[in-house]
Amino acid sequence: MQSSKSFSSVGPRTEAIVTTEPDDAARGAVLLPSLPGKPELTPETAQVIEEIPGYLGVPFVSPIFQALANYPDYLAPAWNRFKPVIGSPEFKQAAAGLGVPAGLLPAPEESSAAGDIRRYTITFHRLLPEILLLASCWYRGLTVGAPAALALDGTSPAPADPGPRGVAPEAVNIVPDGTPPDEELARVYEEIRAVHGHPRVLSYYRAIGGRPGLMPQVWQRLEPIARSAEYAAAREQVLADAAAAAARLPVPVIDTAHADEVAAVLAVFRLRLIPSLLLDTAVVLALLGENAAIVTT
Repeated sequence: MQSSKSFSSVGPRTEAIVTTEPDDAARGAVLLPSLPGKPELTPETAQVIEEIPGYLGVPFVSPIFQALANYPDYLAPAWNRFKPVIGSPEFKQAAAGLGVPAGLLPAPEESSAAGDIRRYTITFHRLLPEILLLASCWYRGLTVGAPAALALDGTSPAPADPGPRGVAPEAVNIVPDGTPPDEELARVYEEIRAVHGHPRVLSYYRAIGGRPGLMPQVWQRLEPIARSAEYAAAREQVLADAAAAAARLPVPVIDTAHADEVAAVLAVFRLRLIPSLLLDTAVVLALLGENAAIVTT
């Protein structure tokens, strides 16, 4: 299990008060809803947002980057120093090890989910280990730092950049249409948010909620799993594995004027948002009979 103090602020962040990652995540849960969903981009952050789909192989930009775009003095150098790592065999191997225990997965059941829901869930699920690993590396670089050999600080030689892989042909995106939820769906959304400690209802759940009756059906099966000790153990294990992998990979060490806020954003994604999405999308895929698409351990 990961110690709550394993990522304490002993490196680039220089304030006198040492914080822990759960502290940062709690602050991030308050901060995140106050940030613009689509911040005004500088030329440098606009270039980052344009590059992200090709490097991560999906036709959308994960919300973690949209949130970090509010801090261009961090996002642009962090991305430019780290993007060569994303294409490295070491990163891909580490991400592939951040899976879900097969014993957590339920048996499939009959579902009315359309093919686009299946493909979107597969796309989203397969991206999440890479995003979790990236967030773990970036949080470590901001708070703990790294040995000189692993520090992407602008002075150490950068890894060779293999360039973008391109968006996978089978990858799809579903954008929630913004229709207000009915009473039942609003209740389900609030239960998901409360169970996972999310500051807001995430787009993945709202995308499923756009299919009449589907999200309540899924949540009926998912809720008892999400509240179980097995789920909590799987969540802690994937977080510990991601932290251990980040300690072996090059990490961006960035001097930013907004270190506290960036750390809070990274922590809430790393500790709360990404792990629950990884496990929840795995459960949804199992319910849909798509076990072969699940990243398992």
